[in-house]
Amino acid sequence: MTVHIVTVPYRYDEYMDGLGRGPVALLEAGLQDRLRAVGVETTEPQESTLPEEERVQGPIAANIGTLGRHTAELVCKSLADGNPVLVLAGDDTASIGVLSGVQQAFDGKRIGLVWIDAHADFNTPETTFSGILAGMPVAIVAGLAGPIWRESANLRHTLPTDQILIAGLRSTDEKETLLLRSTDVRVIDAKSPQRAPLFEAAVERLLAHVDLVVVNVDLDVLDPQYVPSASTPEANGLTPRQVAWMVDLVAQRGKAAVICVTSLNPGAGARGEKSVNSTLQLLEQSLTHWSLNIESSDHAD
Repeated sequence: MTVHIVTVPYRYDEYMDGLGRGPVALLEAGLQDRLRAVGVETTEPQESTLPEEERVQGPIAANIGTLGRHTAELVCKSLADGNPVLVLAGDDTASIGVLSGVQQAFDGKRIGLVWIDAHADFNTPETTFSGILAGMPVAIVAGLAGPIWRESANLRHTLPTDQILIAGLRSTDEKETLLLRSTDVRVIDAKSPQRAPLFEAAVERLLAHVDLVVVNVDLDVLDPQYVPSASTPEANGLTPRQVAWMVDLVAQRGKAAVICVTSLNPGAGARGEKSVNSTLQLLEQSLTHWSLNIESSDHAD
């Protein structure tokens, strides 16, 4: 199996800023060699960029969306040969472009979203306490916010909430929780003693109702001891092996078109180095059974 790699080295719309350095740090730390050692071949990484001439002075969401449009083009093109795509992104805002690319590659297919994160990222401008845009992507793909963002990214369709699964959750805003409860999003709390069987059952249900899935892993789902440089740490998190099991469970079923890994902060000296190493461990443990079983005739022209 060959996996295409697409990088989005941005924090919001700022190139190589903070979390935006995470994708390059993984590549420089030998990600491709480590994947090859466990039987996963990769293509030469392609970098998504936001051309300066396309940057606007208006809402930052428009710039993030435009960057997402370029990410979508790379993802769509990469999927054309039937092999899956690993996206290494600075933060979760890249997910809109990733989903857009999958929609373009597989027009008319039902697409699900598996969101593995300590946070639900289901805020809207009306519910958010912090105003952080990276706390809104799931609500945006569900059509509850961000029309400018979606339009700029060429996102063709929003996702029905019963096609969204959030797992590893352990922190939500009060209004965000109320909004989640008003939808059909399936939520698996990290603290649940039945977390593993609940996740497995939820994945089975999701895969039975969709043709393809996008998996998004925000690295703050890991316990801070594994990612001590995390920008948004949350206590009582998961281990790299636990998260790798979750990703592998989805990847080996043949419907994961893209796995997107975000929010690696490679700075802070030894703390950043440990975060990078934990991410490398997670990836080499989770991608060995990844396959995409979609015939080329199923792709959009």
